[in-house]
Amino acid sequence: MLINFIYLLSFLTTIIYSTFYFRKNTEINLKYISVYLFFMFLSELLASFIAYLGYDNLWVYNSLTFIEFNCLFFFFRGIILSKRINEIVLYIVFVFNVIYLITNIYYLWLGSYLATYNSIASISGSFFISIVIFLFFRDFLYSDKILSYWRTLSFWMAFGLLVYYIGTIPITSVLNSMIGLSKKIVSYLFNIQILLTIFMYCCFITGALWSQKRVK
Repeated sequence: MLINFIYLLSFLTTIIYSTFYFRKNTEINLKYISVYLFFMFLSELLASFIAYLGYDNLWVYNSLTFIEFNCLFFFFRGIILSKRINEIVLYIVFVFNVIYLITNIYYLWLGSYLATYNSIASISGSFFISIVIFLFFRDFLYSDKILSYWRTLSFWMAFGLLVYYIGTIPITSVLNSMIGLSKKIVSYLFNIQILLTIFMYCCFITGALWSQKRVK
């Protein structure tokens, strides 16, 4: 399917670009984003392999949630200049991890951890990272970078992540009840998520290309 091919191409392009370029010529530290991209890629491979073997793979995504959002939280802590906002981000990190821990213990107690997606933790993470991104934009408005925001990698990355995570909240909220939905609706929802992912990676690539022009 064309949309899956575009998704794979944009994802691989971002991975390759981050490996050979991000560490050399950027104004921000991208080690957490590199870890984020690596585990996103690894989890997709692992989940596909487990599904191919005929086993439940939702535990892979439950584990990914922890790494995914913590990487993003600490990435934004590294690019936010305000100490006060960074303190707020630390509180958010703490609250998210408490929610993640409690909900996973609850699913383990029910015996459904391997077969149920932890949508509570995922939605909480999406909600909290959206708040952090808005705080980043507030901090960004008072910096010198606002004068050339379209050439700033951090702006494009934040914009892509914001659109993606706000857009996926409704999809995540119905993920565990998709069994009762028609195949057409399920396909429609997954296509929306793929399009959101493609948009996010395109923002990453756009920001990298524009910032490269500036640093040269």
